[in-house]
Amino acid sequence: MSMDDLSYLQALMGMSASEEPTGGATGGLWVVDPDGVAAAAAYGVAAAAAYAAADDAVLRLVGKARVVADALGGYVYLLACGSPAEGAAQRAIHAGADNVLTAAGTPALADLAAFFRERGPQLVLFPRTRRGRTLGPGLAQALGGGLCGYAADLAVDSIYQRVLAHQPVLDDAARQVVAILATPAVVVVDTAALPAAFNEPWRSGNVEDSGLAWPTAPEYPAADLTGLANLSGLAALKNAPVIVAAGLGLRDESGFALAGRLAEALGGVIAGDLGALDAGWITEDQLVGLTGASVAPKLYLALGIDGDTSQFMATQEAGMIVAVQPDPAAPFVPVADYNIIADPAEFAGALLEALGK
Repeated sequence: MSMDDLSYLQALMGMSASEEPTGGATGGLWVVDPDGVAAAAAYGVAAAAAYAAADDAVLRLVGKARVVADALGGYVYLLACGSPAEGAAQRAIHAGADNVLTAAGTPALADLAAFFRERGPQLVLFPRTRRGRTLGPGLAQALGGGLCGYAADLAVDSIYQRVLAHQPVLDDAARQVVAILATPAVVVVDTAALPAAFNEPWRSGNVEDSGLAWPTAPEYPAADLTGLANLSGLAALKNAPVIVAAGLGLRDESGFALAGRLAEALGGVIAGDLGALDAGWITEDQLVGLTGASVAPKLYLALGIDGDTSQFMATQEAGMIVAVQPDPAAPFVPVADYNIIADPAEFAGALLEALGK
């Protein structure tokens, strides 16, 4: 094989004929495993199953990074936190990683921001775990990059060489393509939606100890949620007869607490829109919208939500929609079955008082 043939083959693999990827290199496509397999076991999963599930999720993500890197002509790096299990690094290389960096402990956002500022990554991928959902958006903000907080697949714009995130909408009945313009592109990926991981034993790569030793993530005792399913949003929105959806019109956490109490009093569940999610009042499992859940309750009570296309599409099967907000010209007004033009927090308090009688 000639050097020209070798250079072409290595370019297809995202490698250069003149250099080997190293941990100190800048740029590249990074996969971050922020949890380590131990985190999955902490959520009550059997240890063996936790190791297998976490390992498979990371390998799927590495494989997708390999496909994107081949299109962009870059290297794939895996930052494996929490002292990965024996053999995990080699499995990652066989799945498509060029370089695996290991680190002890669990990184906080500031740790990852400092780590990546020195390296200038082109793309950073996180699995859609509890920590991945938190660290991904935080890292994008800290580095001034672009973000897709929920993707089921990735591709590359062949003309502009931009990363394209495929975001599920309407419970994955369709997908919208998000072009990430800022660098680095940070994407939180639902690894369960990705194809099975590559297993190509002929691949070679570097395994390095980064020398980083972050503190171990604190462990918290499991909370007793008995009787709190309605407030916590653990009950499935799909089967809820009543949904009380919160928006930023409730103004603060005390207003949101009233909405939670009202949901409990009505025998329903609490949910919210993107504003409530950004405020930290709800989790992604409680999000109603195009990129959240589509719902069909008998009663959908929207408190402090102006309404937009995302809300309309996700609630079109609801038996009755009651919208409570102070703006008579809000987009929800012509869509809702009943409109109450009032302060949503005051309305929730008054209705709770009336139900108490």
